[in-house]
Amino acid sequence: MAGRIGTLSRSIFAALLICAGINSAAHAEKRVALVIGNSAYRAVPALPNPAGDARLMSDTLLSLGFFVVGGGAQLDLDRAGFDNVLREFGKELVGADLALFYYAGHGVETYGLNYLIPVDAHPASDADIFAQAIGTAGILDQMEKSGTRINLMLLDACRDTPFRDDGARSTSGGLAQMQAPPGTLISFATQPRSVALDGDDGHSPYTKALAATVQRPGYGLFKTFNEVGLAVEKSTQGQQLPWVSSSPISGNFYFAGRPAPETPVVEARLSPPGDSLRRDLITDCDRLAGMPYDTGRAPNLPGVELDKIDVAAAAAACNDAIAQYPDVARLTFEAGRVANARKDFAGAKRLFEKAADAGYAMAMNNIGALYEGGDGVARNYAEAVRWYSKAVAAGEPIAMVDLGWQHETGHGVARDYGEAVRLYEAAARAGVPAGMNNLGLLYLYGKGVARDYGEARHLFEQGAAMGCAACMNGLGAIYNEGDGVRRDARVARQWFEKAAALGNPEAKRNLRGMRK
Repeated sequence: MAGRIGTLSRSIFAALLICAGINSAAHAEKRVALVIGNSAYRAVPALPNPAGDARLMSDTLLSLGFFVVGGGAQLDLDRAGFDNVLREFGKELVGADLALFYYAGHGVETYGLNYLIPVDAHPASDADIFAQAIGTAGILDQMEKSGTRINLMLLDACRDTPFRDDGARSTSGGLAQMQAPPGTLISFATQPRSVALDGDDGHSPYTKALAATVQRPGYGLFKTFNEVGLAVEKSTQGQQLPWVSSSPISGNFYFAGRPAPETPVVEARLSPPGDSLRRDLITDCDRLAGMPYDTGRAPNLPGVELDKIDVAAAAAACNDAIAQYPDVARLTFEAGRVANARKDFAGAKRLFEKAADAGYAMAMNNIGALYEGGDGVARNYAEAVRWYSKAVAAGEPIAMVDLGWQHETGHGVARDYGEAVRLYEAAARAGVPAGMNNLGLLYLYGKGVARDYGEARHLFEQGAAMGCAACMNGLGAIYNEGDGVRRDARVARQWFEKAAALGNPEAKRNLRGMRK
């Protein structure tokens, strides 16, 4: 089975790829992160937020295509555990393009050097700090020597030290200023020798702002951390100012993918007479029920997958939003997604049709998906094609993927690989990872195009950099077989694990197959 995106926010379905190859100079970013949160200190009072902060960062990085050491946040590490995960981090950095180290917990400064505190530490002197704690300088040295192009150290460790009264020299609280080695950016939760706030909602102001900002498409490194600083300053009323130390970094890096291409023609088509898309308007309905990659919503909202919608909260929010803004078709469409999430397919269809009548392109696409899936209506591929075609004519890139799938499979229309290629190419140019994945599969198998393993890998890499689990699975398959590249089961496993962590079922099966 080839891949497609489910228009009702189902998963991207990818083939179980076991035979693939490549010959390309393109190289996707291999992103490796180590995320640590120490809360349960044994000799001093526990910290309320670091464990939760680390989980938030780990989940965020996994969603952005990072390989996270240990599969997730490493919590409440003693000295031996700290040493173990750092060794594993060093192993995973071989061949990586970007290394990210995140730490939340206690940190101290002594003699101008910074140390991170394991949960079993109880330093009574500076000598104890040297023996029991983990020096940040050593971690930076490990990252620099790994050969990665970009190294990021993110420290939410600028808390008031509880060890001052035990004979340790540091009396300032917070951490000392650090110089960034070449290709490195160091981000502190607050300025040198200042103390950061814990926050009162389960997360520190710094990590909360960081996790939100890195998910914004098109944000480069320096824009990301500038925005984090502004957000923290605002949320703490100026009491906390994050600080960055950086050396020159070559090339560009985007946590959540490159800026989306300008689509002025699509915007013109999407805006029906007398109705505004109001992308500037963000309601709780948008936050709770917005669809990923919907071109009609605010671009800084990531969207919610269908199975993640809180139906009760989203239904109330969308009802309120529609009452307040009855002319904004997007809100009616999102209410349709809520109905679909609770499997009220008739209600979903009615709401989608109302939004489609107002010219909302994604609603047209989702009506097509109802007919394709037989959800609340008799399955009718021809009717699905008709609605997908209407959405494509309105300029909706996701509809290009779904209509391309119909042409690829011959559902509701004569099979036409060439037309599938054309539609997938248009979706890929618009920045839709599913288009990249499906087009990569056609190049992989030589359907509608000459077989080109290099182009397949290039497309999978593009999608993987945007968090596409199916694309990660495709890269794993390429390395697993070694067609066009040197076979590397270790790299294959890393890609399969990344995809599996994002819920890709084919990657999970591929991992089980590797263990046989």
